[in-house]
Parts: sequence; structure tokens; C-alpha cells
Amino acid sequence: MIKNILPTLAITASLLVTSVANAGIIDASSVLLDDTNATQLENWIGQGDLDWDSIWYGESGQNATSSSWHSSVDNVGATVSIYSMSYQGQDFLVGGYTDLNWAGSGYAQDQGNSFLFNLDTNEMFAHTGKYYQAEIYAVSSYFATFGGGHDLFGGSTTLGSNGYSYDYSYTTGSSNQGQLMGVAYNQNSDGYNLTVNALETFTFSSATSVPEPSSLAIMGLGLLGLVRFRSKKS
Repeated sequence: MIKNILPTLAITASLLVTSVANAGIIDASSVLLDDTNATQLENWIGQGDLDWDSIWYGESGQNATSSSWHSSVDNVGATVSIYSMSYQGQDFLVGGYTDLNWAGSGYAQDQGNSFLFNLDTNEMFAHTGKYYQAEIYAVSSYFATFGGGHDLFGGSTTLGSNGYSYDYSYTTGSSNQGQLMGVAYNQNSDGYNLTVNALETFTFSSATSVPEPSSLAIMGLGLLGLVRFRSKKS
């Protein structure tokens, strides 16, 4: 009789083992992305929980070149690029998402899905094409550059050679007011006072599901072990 119970308990325990979605894993080498900001980005991207892979990181003054950046990010699919920028002593994490290819074919690319964001103010800025239709500028000498004008620019050839943010293709504020940064400044006079500290670009994929035993499954496995022990004693 005990032998007949064993297969039933084993089947029951296996059925109670549930498959749960992983909350998403951030590459251990990541510098600019944490759990809170990853969750916010996942909400904006709308593809569920994601695993994040840091494919390029560079800091100003550390020989971070656009050719190095492009060698890592071209032809990899959708990406998220996060800049650490400063203005008048205040630091910001701003950046953009795009499913367009940074290798591109020409300069302005505008047939994809892209948005800008500020992770400090938790604001997302959809592409509006207010003044220019360009979503990104895929230029070999540029780093991650969004919008015509540009709405977000981190330098040419060398990271941090200059950085600025016009309100041209994404934000809805009046031109030259630095809406992305969440602070009011006149781009014409203060634009190049933005300091680019670092840039990190990520690819991502759907978080994998992992098996997780439920409490009932654990209890069932315990009973299974007990029955096996008792059968040896009988």
C-alpha cells in the first residue's frame, strides 16, 4: 500500500512546483543602472520584466571614444543609453531608448520607436517631432544622440567634448529651455555648461522564468521522504 502512495506523492509534488517570472537581472558590471531605475525603464518600454546587459561604459577624460562605442552598440537591436550629466553642481541620469540601429544608413533616423527619459524626475518624453522628425542621429563620430538639434548630445569623437539638450524633437516645452534636465536654463547661453560625466549603453531581453517550489510542494516532498523512511523500517 505504501508503495502505491509513493508515485502519487511524487506526481503531486512535481505539479506543485511553480514557474515564476524572474524579476529581471542587471549585469553585475553595470555602473549607472540600479533596480529602481530598471523597473521604471521596464514600465516605459512595456515588454515586461527584463534582463539587462551592459555592453559599453565610458567616462569623460578616460579615452572613451565614439568609435569604441559604435563597435559595441551597432547592429545589436534595441538599446537604452544612460548619461550621467551635471549642471551647476546638480547631477542627472538622463538618456534614451530606441529600437533603431546606431549603425544606421545616413544621419537622421525616424522610422522606429524611441523616447527620452530623466531617471531623477521619473519623466519620459515621447518623440513628438515638434521641430525635427529625427529620433536618433546615427553618426560614426557621435555617441548616443537623440533628436534633431539635438535633444540629447554627449559629445563628438571623445565623450564629454561637449554635451547639451535642446527641446526640439521630444520634449514639449519652449525651445532652448532644457526641459529634459528638469531645470530651467537658457540653451543659448548655458548649453555648454552641461558636463558629461559618463555614458552606459544596455541591451535587454525578456527575463527568464525559473522554477520555484511552492510551500505545498516542499511539504509534499517532505512527506515523500518520510514515507520512504518508514517503508524501509517496515
